[in-house]
Formats: sequence, C-alpha cells, structure tokens
Amino acid sequence: MKIALIGCGRIGFKLEYDPLRYKPCTHWGGATAAGLVISLACDINPQRLKEFSSLTGVHEKNCYTDYRQLLKKNKPEMVIIATWTDSHAPIAINAAHSGARVIVLEKPAASGLNDAAKIITACEQNDTSLLINHERRYDSRYIKLKKILNDGIIGEVKTVHASMLTGGYRGKSSPSEGGGPLMHDGTHIIDIIRFLFGEIDSVRGSFQRGQRITGYEDRAAAWLKVAGGIDVFLEAGGNREYFIFELQISGTRGKIIIGNGYQKLLLKKKSRLYTGFYDLAEKPFPPYNNNNCFTELYRQTKKLLNNKETEISSTGIDGYRAVETIHSIYYSAHLNGKEIPLPVNRNKINLKKIFSLD
Repeated sequence: MKIALIGCGRIGFKLEYDPLRYKPCTHWGGATAAGLVISLACDINPQRLKEFSSLTGVHEKNCYTDYRQLLKKNKPEMVIIATWTDSHAPIAINAAHSGARVIVLEKPAASGLNDAAKIITACEQNDTSLLINHERRYDSRYIKLKKILNDGIIGEVKTVHASMLTGGYRGKSSPSEGGGPLMHDGTHIIDIIRFLFGEIDSVRGSFQRGQRITGYEDRAAAWLKVAGGIDVFLEAGGNREYFIFELQISGTRGKIIIGNGYQKLLLKKKSRLYTGFYDLAEKPFPPYNNNNCFTELYRQTKKLLNNKETEISSTGIDGYRAVETIHSIYYSAHLNGKEIPLPVNRNKINLKKIFSLD
C-alpha cells in the first residue's frame, strides 16, 4: 500500500514534537497510530524534507520536492495533503487523476469555491474518497455533545455563541490565501456548527482591520441562521493575546459550554435568590469514551483503503460548505451586512473587490 504525505510542516508532521499537545496531533502521527505506513513524502523545503526523512525513517529516495514527480512515478493509493491552502486544488486534482483511492485534505478545502468544486468533481470522476480534516467531527466529546443535544437534555436549542479567538491577521493578503482568521481558523467553528445543528440558511457579517485599510480581516463577526431557527452569533480573530475555541449553547432548559480541554453542562434549578424563578446549576457532563481525533480520522481512511463500507465523517461537500459560509460572511460585510441566503452563487464572490486587494 503506497501512502504519500505531501507537506511535512506543522500539521503534517512537526507538531508531534510539541510537548503540550495531546498525541497524535499531526497527519503523520494519526496515520501511524492507526497502523498505516507512510512510505512517500514531499515538501518544497529540502531541509525540512531531509529532517522528516531522518526522524521518520522514510528513505530519502522516496522523498520529493515536486509532488508531480511523486504522483507520476509512484501512483500512491492514498495521498495526504498538508500544504498551504492555495496548493490544495492542483495537488488534490492531480492525485485523483493519478489513481489515489483516498485523499485526506487539510482544512480549509481550498482558497475559493471554484477550486473546492473542482476538487470534488475530480474525486467523483475518479471514484476517489475525499476526507477534509475538520478534526472535531472525529472527537468523541463533540460526538457526545451531538447526542446530548439530540436527546433534548438542555431542551430546544435557541441560541449559540461561537468564538474562535486568536491574534490578528499576519499574512500578505494574497487572493490565493482565501481570507484571514475566519477562513483559516474559523473554518473549524463553521464546520462544527453544521455538524451539530444542520445546514446554515443565511448569514450576515462584518469584518474589521486594525491599522490597515486594505487586506484581510483582523476580526470577523457574523449572525448565522441555522435550519430550525437557531441563531448563531460568531466571532473569529479579534486581536486577542490568547487562543480560544468555544461554543456556548443555550436551550430552553439548560446550557452547554464546550471548548478546547473543557466542557460544562448547566441545567435549570429553582433559584435561591428570586422566588418563582430558575437559575442554572452545573451538573456532571455525561461520560464519553475519550479518543484521539487524528487516530479516528485515519482509522476511517484505513477502512476505505481496505474496501470496507464506511460513512465519511467529513466529506468534500462539508469542506465546500465551510468555505461557502465564510466567503458569504465576507460578501455580506462588503454589502454592509446584507443577509446572504445559502447556498450562494459562487461567481458573486470576488475577494479582490471585497478586501481591496491588488
């Protein structure tokens, strides 16, 4: 079985050496933990590729600086793409046409909707299974959360406050990047909203920059209407000096707060302060079997490689919908907060115009 890793940087491999992260935390680590052997590698940085070869044992003769040479010479059955977003489409399309039966693609799926659509089409034409690394779909905590919501433990969900708070934008505002913090970090929070609550019907958005008058956002805010009438209020970026991923989910009988490394369940209880009122009191969060999302992702790919029927947790369409929602928020901001129904006509999205890019 020939398995290729294209992109040997942070999420591809190097974060395995972060002493604080829960392992495995990279594509290399997840594949290895699932019992898959990566025997081919590619990276445009020769020194990084040499380091990868030395640390993993992948022979230097199987390491390439040009993905096209790797694909043409080896025809791998599975290709893992952990490169910059602007390169996702050409690599994924080439991999599908080269005979890859499974492609794992790092998020966001592509820098634009047209490229995302082309990836999906190429995979469909070649009967290639496409998985997008929206990792929380494989996380047992969020799988348990979905069951809690479906079981009605906090009643009918009414509102969600979603935060992906990071520093400001630090790129060059190239159109090939596809966006700022909302695009590159916020894709996770958009996807988990769809996973938990269903399709997003419409968006209203705004974005702000710090001291700049052009280029991608430092902060984005949005109001999303989800199928069933749930209101989602979202913030991404924000020039924070810390990193937070958090959902606050409010239902008619309780509330759930969940983020990176914590989760709380609060249910209504007779108030000790106000006669005839109810407060919220914390209750034990229902137990779940702790797992590793990267390992689970690659266990799913292993089943696909072994021709076992399995439902893909994070599909190419899921990747497309996340980019579509994000770009529709940008589009709404450009139109002074106008409500944008989804799905959107992708040809209306012009990032150069929206962000005043050269």
